[in-house]
Amino acid sequence: MTRIACLHGHHSNIPLFSDAFAAFDVELIHFVDPGLLLQNAGASVHTKEHSHAKLREQLSWMQSCAVDAIVITCTQYAALVTPEDEATATVPLFTIDGPFFQELARHTKPQVLLFSNPATVQPTMERLVKYAHSHNLHPEIQVSLVENAFDLLMENKQEAYREAIKEALYQLHQTFPDQPIAVAQLSMAPVADQFAKENGCTISHPLHSLTSQISVTLPLL
Repeated sequence: MTRIACLHGHHSNIPLFSDAFAAFDVELIHFVDPGLLLQNAGASVHTKEHSHAKLREQLSWMQSCAVDAIVITCTQYAALVTPEDEATATVPLFTIDGPFFQELARHTKPQVLLFSNPATVQPTMERLVKYAHSHNLHPEIQVSLVENAFDLLMENKQEAYREAIKEALYQLHQTFPDQPIAVAQLSMAPVADQFAKENGCTISHPLHSLTSQISVTLPLL
């Protein structure tokens, strides 16, 4: 059986990831470290170097647990991953938005990317643009943010968080009926899927592309 270590920034990502891989013969080992996310809630802000050192410590610890791959489901931690981290990893290392960048960069028409966590907007867009330009791609992406939604998630107000995301998707769908819409955070994926089903549209999110890439790379049964 394939063993995958998953690093989450919030415990709510565990059932989402477990559901996505329910059809595969895998064992998911979950690690939750909300350190970076707590900075948004008023905790002391660590330097990027300190946060990166903590990430490397986590990666080393997870690799020692006899796993076949590591997945970082938190976009803030994913933004800290360097090419050196990927090159020195002893197992395949996936980030939640890595495969997602590939999907977004291929679009030739304008698209909207919705965020719920303001701290992830700049690092995510910087990495997306860097990836696109390295492949001579120039996607036209408009960023939209669900104001104050992430506070609801950190306060464990799950239903209020989902309603805020749903309302934001509705407004975007009404405003940009002909443009592709995507959501940036894993926590938004269930709402995106439900909204897409109810409204007969497609809402992209990182979990789809990540699951696809992992199943091909390992591969999974």
